[in-house]
Amino acid sequence: MPQADLKYWLALARVPNFGSARIGKLYRAFPNMERAFSASVMDLLEAGFDANLANHFLQTRLHISPDQELEKLLEADVSAVTRRDPEYPPLLSKIYDPPPILFFRGTLPDPSRKHISVVGTRNPSKYGLRVGGRIVGSLAESGVVIVSGLAYGIDALAHESTLTHGGTTIAVLGSGVDTASIYPAGNRHIASQILAHGGAIVSEFPVGTLPMPFHFPLRNRIIAGLAHGTLVIEAAQKSGSLITARAALEGGRDVYAIPGDIDSEMSEGPNNLIKMGAIPVTCTEDMLGPETSPNPSFAGGASREARTNSSPAKGRLGGVVFAYQPRSETERLILEQLARDPVHVDEVAHATLLPIDTLGSTLTLLEMKGIIKHEGGRYYTRQK
Repeated sequence: MPQADLKYWLALARVPNFGSARIGKLYRAFPNMERAFSASVMDLLEAGFDANLANHFLQTRLHISPDQELEKLLEADVSAVTRRDPEYPPLLSKIYDPPPILFFRGTLPDPSRKHISVVGTRNPSKYGLRVGGRIVGSLAESGVVIVSGLAYGIDALAHESTLTHGGTTIAVLGSGVDTASIYPAGNRHIASQILAHGGAIVSEFPVGTLPMPFHFPLRNRIIAGLAHGTLVIEAAQKSGSLITARAALEGGRDVYAIPGDIDSEMSEGPNNLIKMGAIPVTCTEDMLGPETSPNPSFAGGASREARTNSSPAKGRLGGVVFAYQPRSETERLILEQLARDPVHVDEVAHATLLPIDTLGSTLTLLEMKGIIKHEGGRYYTRQK
């Protein structure tokens, strides 16, 4: 992309409260981002912004210099690819909410290679380290690109095992990708090794962005979106790894899980995913065989039997049609509010009075079971 337009993408990324959805509106409404950055209130209203947001944008942009944003990028030796660039990762472009700009250092891998994201607990057991390291290492030797989040625990294991076995790996951050912003600081040496061995560190956050708690659920959709499938290795039932698994489902990707000790809390996540139809993994062939090789109609998580005997159930777990009986009072309350017509999650929250974390995790599990469907924009429908 010519730097003349790139600097305006960078400037827009600095506007407070301008996330991917709002920049996406500008991307669709204007022929280039220079026009978007200099838009009038009327232009913004026609693009779908309300008057308050349009005026907020006009006031904020007075304090943002596109030239200075480009200079910051160059000084940090960071690259950026936008939704309009042919180099933008094609798998990522297909998710519901792709980041308008992807900041990166290193080399984005060949998109024709199979990519698998690996997620799990920050406190793995010896079993998780041993089995996870073996399977990830075998995947790397097979030429699979491993995607993870550079966190402690399973993420670090995924990157290090890949590097040890001569593979390529991508780290997705919840901060800027410049050296001073990389988080956690204790894993900056892994980031350096990733770059030294031909991989990449990527983020949707601009240079100098510090890690914030709300950044990490956002980055999870990128971890899932860059890959053909997501492998879960040891995770508690209420875990950020389930957010990544859910993002994989929403993107029509496979979900894999390594079964674990039924007495271990860290096995609850993957074991329950398997119960709901995730593909159990005991060796790399479970992910690399002909039934799970990457192709345009990736059969998102349907069981092998279901995939053989019926059309692919893209982006779902399981494949069996049945009359579902709620397994808890929480499920019953949620399902009473859902129907064939889309219902916004805020309406469900208002009607059920459930805590937002309980509501979110239960919606995720119901979607994994194929009982409900996420229709985009935080709307859900009941399927069974």
